Amino acid sequence: MNWITWLKGLAAATIGGAAAGAAAALSNGQLNVTTAITAGVGAISTLLAYLLKSPVGGAATPPAAPQAPSSAGAAN
Repeated sequence: MNWITWLKGLAAATIGGAAAGAAAALSNGQLNVTTAITAGVGAISTLLAYLLKSPVGGAATPPAAPQAPSSAGAAN
């Protein structure tokens, strides 16, 4: 796994989420605490989404090996 690429993606997701949250909050033309909170929520939500889909998250783990057929139903 290329950690530099992963860290760049992590930074891009966080910055992009903050920018999207700030743009949405600034759409009414005001800059206040609510705008900062909205930008923070956007950054955190995209960061969590990135971590869930990244190779480090649980979603990208390889599937388990297939199990051997059991002999419970075999004729003796």
